[in-house]
Amino acid sequence: MRNEHQKLGVHARIALQQFKKIFLIQVVSLVVIAGVSLLHSPTAAWSSLFGGVIFLLPAYVYARRVLHARNAKSSPGAVVRQLYSSEIWKMGISIALFSAVFILIQPLNPFSLFGTYIWLQLVGFVAQLKLNNRFLKL
Repeated sequence: MRNEHQKLGVHARIALQQFKKIFLIQVVSLVVIAGVSLLHSPTAAWSSLFGGVIFLLPAYVYARRVLHARNAKSSPGAVVRQLYSSEIWKMGISIALFSAVFILIQPLNPFSLFGTYIWLQLVGFVAQLKLNNRFLKL
């Protein structure tokens, strides 16, 4: 069994730890939102869960590709190509998931779906600012 964390550099390990913290915060936020939405209706709760999965799954794939594929000997050009390629995959997965949900899931509450998606983006942004000590002075 190979240990992938040994291949990661110092900065990648720090970024991976921050990603895990933010991801956990977003998952907890998703569960709370879905629970509150369940008080409104089961359709709103399911729509919230789908919105969260549409946000979290591509974010996980992006982080996995970027943080685990890099090694210390990669050229800057290769790292940039990997970043762009991972972002394209992230957008493609998001589009595919949005399309699948809108085609396959009926009934759907678009307000809950998009509201949860946007909320998780905001939670990730604020958590990233809080975890990055350089921005605490702003």
